[in-house]
Amino acid sequence: MQQNLTREEKRQQKLDVILRNAAKAFMERGYYKTSLDDIASMQNVTKPTLYYYIKNKEDILVKCEEVTCGRINAMLDEVMAKNISGYEMLYQFIMRYIGIIIDDVARCHVRHRGQMEDEMLRAQSIKNHKDIENRVREIIRRGIGDGSIRNCNSTILAILLFDSLNGLTSWYKADGKVDQNELTDEVLALVGSGVCRT
Repeated sequence: MQQNLTREEKRQQKLDVILRNAAKAFMERGYYKTSLDDIASMQNVTKPTLYYYIKNKEDILVKCEEVTCGRINAMLDEVMAKNISGYEMLYQFIMRYIGIIIDDVARCHVRHRGQMEDEMLRAQSIKNHKDIENRVREIIRRGIGDGSIRNCNSTILAILLFDSLNGLTSWYKADGKVDQNELTDEVLALVGSGVCRT
């Protein structure tokens, strides 16, 4: 199968590996303590070769964000297109969001979101997050409108949800004592008892 890949597909595969290894290193060692030399060493390539895939270290954060936001928005497109109640949309969003953000690339994005040194990149990073937050607020408003979510302030609920869910990235580990299913079930039970209109 590998030989049937196009040049661009092979490049994307290699970039995915670079992002995953770099993201893991940033999470374990810290962004500022991880150099491009370290990242090149992980790939067994020279730094000039690394520049074929990324512009600089900050570009890794940008690309991690592009991957993560792309996955979240694609998921929201699917969830919001369904003919279901606002609460069911919110339930599915939370369930699938957890599966996205516990990935190393997404964890790196959540941890370093809005921390780019370049002012334009930082502003774009903040906008990307606000756009996603606004989509979740729309889900909440739909739920309030159809009576499936109790009457509440959609902004407060969305911010609380993102703060709680994104907080998982600082402690959850796939090889830890809590597995993904248990984590998801507990979060959904807590959210359900708090927002579902019974």
